[in-house]
Amino acid sequence: MFYELLDVETGNLIGTYDDEDEALAIVRRAARLNSSGYVGALALGYENDDGEGAQIAAGAVLLARALAGRPDRLSHGT
Repeated sequence: MFYELLDVETGNLIGTYDDEDEALAIVRRAARLNSSGYVGALALGYENDDGEGAQIAAGAVLLARALAGRPDRLSHGT
């Protein structure tokens, strides 16, 4: 299984990650370095070994998921 972080406005793949935590760390970093509008354009999905996948979260929901249980990450880095 792998996770993909996408910019849904441009259709660009931001990156592919081995686990969700790794992808969420990128979202936290993007929130720290860019405007909230940029993070609002991101979506996280997964694909399993059978080629099946789905979107996990996007926009504000994705940011909330990234910050859940880790509120210090936004201001202190990842």
